[in-house]
Amino acid sequence: MNEYSKNQSIAGVKPARIATVATLPTGSLSAWLAAWRQRLAMLGSVDLRSLAVVRIGLAVLLLADLVSRWGDLTAHYTDAGVLPRSLLFETEGLRAYLSLHSLNGSGLWQAVLFATAGYFALTLLFGIRTRLATIGSWVLLLSLHHRNPVILQAGDALLRLLLFWGMMLPLGARWSIDSVTGPMTLYRRKDNRLLSVAGVAILLQVCLVYWFTATFKDHPMWWNENAAYFALHVDQLVTPFGIWIRQIDWLLPILTKAAFTMAIAAPLLVFCPVWTGTARMLVVIAMIGTHLALAMSLNLGLLPYVAAMSWLVFIPGKWWDWLKTRFRRQAGLRANPSRMHWLLALLKRMPMLLSGSRRGTGDVLIDIPTSRHLGIKARGWEQVVASIALIYAVAWNLQWLDSRSDNPILPVRIAMAGDVLRMEQNWNMLSPDALSNDGWFVMPAKLLNGSKVDAFTGEQLSWTNPAHHPDYKISSRWRKYLRNISKSQFDHHLPPLAEYLARSFNQTHSTAEQIVSFDIVFIQETTRPNGGTERKRYTLLQYPADRDRPWVGRGNKK
Repeated sequence: MNEYSKNQSIAGVKPARIATVATLPTGSLSAWLAAWRQRLAMLGSVDLRSLAVVRIGLAVLLLADLVSRWGDLTAHYTDAGVLPRSLLFETEGLRAYLSLHSLNGSGLWQAVLFATAGYFALTLLFGIRTRLATIGSWVLLLSLHHRNPVILQAGDALLRLLLFWGMMLPLGARWSIDSVTGPMTLYRRKDNRLLSVAGVAILLQVCLVYWFTATFKDHPMWWNENAAYFALHVDQLVTPFGIWIRQIDWLLPILTKAAFTMAIAAPLLVFCPVWTGTARMLVVIAMIGTHLALAMSLNLGLLPYVAAMSWLVFIPGKWWDWLKTRFRRQAGLRANPSRMHWLLALLKRMPMLLSGSRRGTGDVLIDIPTSRHLGIKARGWEQVVASIALIYAVAWNLQWLDSRSDNPILPVRIAMAGDVLRMEQNWNMLSPDALSNDGWFVMPAKLLNGSKVDAFTGEQLSWTNPAHHPDYKISSRWRKYLRNISKSQFDHHLPPLAEYLARSFNQTHSTAEQIVSFDIVFIQETTRPNGGTERKRYTLLQYPADRDRPWVGRGNKK
């Protein structure tokens, strides 16, 4: 130690402190860069436990979707239904030929594919051969969507895209059979954070939905804070809870502002560089609550549930660590492990019962170690495929935003590939046109005995809005189908619908009650800002279309 150091030591100042101060500029820059590298890695990483919850959510939604479609299997997916394969091949082209569901037009073939999809969903739920289950679920879901695109909703597109990104993510690395006995054991003693392009992609995918949906909110309906009013006056979508909400006049402008603000702010807050974990957890809770409230107010099919589930991917790892600690304390594992002995024994023997392995699940489900590294890095091929797909997804969204441009971002052939794989992303849910236009169908049918019924419902003919009848029930798929065929671009779907309705009705009724003829009439109802409505009646089709009863186009108004 030199004389200067001795003097400083006598004065009470440590030499190490002086050295630190002397190298402060260089050390601070290095520390600052390292800190921001860690911060950016955290913003782009996903927690394996959050992916596990997303896996479970995807599986549950796939099973629920199959169950909801099962009741309309004949009507929507066979040649005897509203969309025979002849029309499908004519209108959908290559996508129809690539559908496994279009290989055969019988109900038995569709039932076999439904059962296979259910099997893959169940294996995905429990994490058995998770990657194969994810790929199988995505292929069959894509095939199902190709078979009848007329009944698809925005929730179907989001579910399909989440499965697509899931194929490149270790969804079974935690809380699965694979994490104990299968290929996911390589993640067993590693960090819970995954840093990969696919992880970044699934995070951005959720945000893209809301950012590009917000572009449709650039409309006077939103500027004047009337969007919630219009949405809750779409009688074919509104629920009894929504009807009650729309009667509170002062609340509707607040709901409009909140919807617009959250669509913009929520995807930004989850990438907040400070207090990231807290911000993400608050956003997750807020968005799940918002979508559940939306599901209570409007019949939107899968959309609010898939959207709510998609936000689970943002749950931060610190929350899982806190939950694990709290669970262990409440269970008394530290003070008295015997309290949970029977549960731990069951968890440790579950994989052995399912797969014959002697390895337990206790450390996977309860005691998952965490390190301070940046996170697990994905394999090379996953990174390459995910990178190309992410660039493509962003480009598709930008092209859709500027769809009227003469110079599209994506070349025709490249866009066609995304169209076949259904990578298209048109997030125009609850657009101004959809919110202001409502309506319902009436199909007055004449029977052989001279009486009249409604060909669609089979009940007594009524021209009033069926949504006002408490006994009126219709599935979300039929609701979407009817909303679509009310548009002029779906006129070619009207004759198969008429054939299906006539055939279905006549097969279940006596000879004297056979349908002779009927009209397909659409009553369009437009909501006005002042509280009134305007109605127009369109006769879209007259069945049968023979010389005495020619086909009547959309221009026939009454």
